[in-house]
Amino acid sequence: MNLNSMQGVNTVSFRIILLTLFAAASALLLSSCSDNKQYETAICALADTSGTYVKEKKKIVKIIQAGILPKLLPGDSLFLIAIDSSSYDEKNIKGQLKLNYRPSQANQQRIEFAQVLDKFEKEQTSARYTDISGAMMLCKGRLETTMAGTQIIFIFSDMKEELKPGIKRSFDKNEFENINIAAMNVIKLSEDNTDPQVFRSRIKKWEKRISDHGAASWNANLEPVDITKYIDDLR
Repeated sequence: MNLNSMQGVNTVSFRIILLTLFAAASALLLSSCSDNKQYETAICALADTSGTYVKEKKKIVKIIQAGILPKLLPGDSLFLIAIDSSSYDEKNIKGQLKLNYRPSQANQQRIEFAQVLDKFEKEQTSARYTDISGAMMLCKGRLETTMAGTQIIFIFSDMKEELKPGIKRSFDKNEFENINIAAMNVIKLSEDNTDPQVFRSRIKKWEKRISDHGAASWNANLEPVDITKYIDDLR
């Protein structure tokens, strides 16, 4: 073999080595990114904007700003979704963020999301119907895209669903697999005060429905002061 042939072989070998090293480095990076996902948390806050519950917006915003937003860590995601007459619609996503790993950018993201919440609070339109299921299904799709190890849905509502005529909602068998769901600020309606069993029955039906469709956990008694501990316990 002459010198030129040997140089050709060495060049080819060197390229193969480089490609092998690049492939290994890429695989390691992808593996690292995938591993990081299991430590991330993705949260959906579903806010009821129907009927008289729209008056609760100020309280909802305060809970999110004080109890959820400060708990987000680098890589975590947060979605704000409105519950109205037809909630399975991208326009119902009022805000979303994925927290940057750089502290300066993360702080700016928190400020901007807090402003989104303030804007949402000022919107006083009240929906005639209450499509809680549609909002949950929309949320599930968003949580799924994050691939986060911990996934949570907070539902701010009186939990009385009234679907608009023609609207149909049915969950897949494992719709809420690996998702933890908590009802927050569940105010009681006039009929609940007249007969407490009406309220109890409504909550039990939601518990069964959510559990039957794969939810990791269900909590209907979560108080705002306990929300930070709730998030920490799930991580």
